[in-house]
Amino acid sequence: MRQGLPTLHKLLLLCALLLPTAAFSQGFSSEQLRAPFLLHIANFTQFVDEDSQLPVNFCFLEDKNYAHAKVFQSSPNQQVKQRPIKLVELAEATQIDGQDCQVLFVGQSMESDELFERLAKVNQQTVSIGESINFIQRGGMMAIVPLQSKMKIFFNQDVYEQTSLKFSSALLKRVNFR
Repeated sequence: MRQGLPTLHKLLLLCALLLPTAAFSQGFSSEQLRAPFLLHIANFTQFVDEDSQLPVNFCFLEDKNYAHAKVFQSSPNQQVKQRPIKLVELAEATQIDGQDCQVLFVGQSMESDELFERLAKVNQQTVSIGESINFIQRGGMMAIVPLQSKMKIFFNQDVYEQTSLKFSSALLKRVNFR
């Protein structure tokens, strides 16, 4: 586990994980609420290529509107551990191969048998995140799901144990294991 995270990062994660009920009632979309979680998860992950100055690739496999990717596009200059972020929009599961994604977000409408067959390989060096419990039950690493007026992170520990990724203890303390 990665230790000694800066206090600001811990505070940001805590704020993101404890989103108040008011956020839902004020008209924020689930994409607007879920996108900061994707960024925080990446910041609390130790990737294989951690020392690289190359961008952190956030890949989005979602419907043609790419709602989550658009939230990221509306907030330019975001970084993960002082590395720029590159957004990659994918239209189908076959496009995952060769993309070098550090974070892969999969919209529920894009879940398929073909995707889940690929995830075993993808999860070796990529944080795969979905938006349904089905996603982690079928081989995804995490799911960010709205429950009880809050966003909750569900975590597939079996998948995590087979990867070369490391998550900080600050993140692991706040996830729900399935």
